[in-house]
Amino acid sequence: MQRRTFVKALSSIAAASAIPPLFCNVQANSKSFDIALSQYSFHRSIFGDSQKNYQKFIQLIHSDPDAVLAGPMDPREIVVIARKLGVGHVDLANILWFGHGQDKPWLNQFKTMAKDNDVGFTCLMTDELGQLGSSDKKQRLAAIEKHKPWVETAAEIGCFQMRVNAYGDGTYLEQLEQNAESMIILAEYTQNMGIELVIENHGHPSSNAAWLAMLIEKVNHPNLGVYTDLDNFFMGGWNHSPQRRYDRTQGLIDLAPYTRGVSAKTHGFKDNGQELTIDYFAALKILTDAGFSGFVCGEFEGKSLPEMLGSQATLDLLRKTRKQIQNS
Repeated sequence: MQRRTFVKALSSIAAASAIPPLFCNVQANSKSFDIALSQYSFHRSIFGDSQKNYQKFIQLIHSDPDAVLAGPMDPREIVVIARKLGVGHVDLANILWFGHGQDKPWLNQFKTMAKDNDVGFTCLMTDELGQLGSSDKKQRLAAIEKHKPWVETAAEIGCFQMRVNAYGDGTYLEQLEQNAESMIILAEYTQNMGIELVIENHGHPSSNAAWLAMLIEKVNHPNLGVYTDLDNFFMGGWNHSPQRRYDRTQGLIDLAPYTRGVSAKTHGFKDNGQELTIDYFAALKILTDAGFSGFVCGEFEGKSLPEMLGSQATLDLLRKTRKQIQNS
């Protein structure tokens, strides 16, 4: 499918699915949250088959990033899709447009498209920028410098948060110390740029919620918080089998006091619309009971539905859950 016909095709799907009209995200109830759509929900439409050889994919991200954009969807079309799905805010992923972070004409067109569709940007998710928790201080400093241009990008396009990864090497304690040194520097830099810095529980030690909570407390900076993923509580590397998991309920309790944004992943749905493995009401109520009232970003990761329909089902689940929490 050619890119010029991609959004037209999505329009037909949206119309057939009776998607509700655009709504205002601001909620009067304090025990509530706003809803956003993750750009990464459409990574297959953007990347096409380029991720099948993942090692080659990563190499191309750094050498020829536009070469991985092999799908029919232009990454900027997410604002058109969000509008069709009735959502006024989008979380962005730098990996989906890695070659355009400092491309002013490209970014200006992105901003124009967002304005035309009455869609705003929330968090910029950053990956492939080096290890902020490396045992090598030179590598840590290099990673900080690689993050700085993306902070400027986040400010340029109107994001108010930037998500980073607490990746490194060594023991848990060593990685805690090494990441803390970098996060202090980045928290100051992002604050000066008007961007809030958030760390996601995103594999390795960060998926151990107690460790991530300790990192936030050690840094102790008002501009640093957590971007809590409802699903990423597997510890160790990405490919460990069997997975070692931190208890999700305990993890959410641990991270709730520091949560400033939420990634609400879905992989599939039961007949009643609930997610297959995550109790959304229980999970989000833990966070709202602790005072969270920011953006919960729906991210469909499943393969059983087309990305458009899976995203619609995810957003519908979030709307239903929000209403249940408001009425609880």
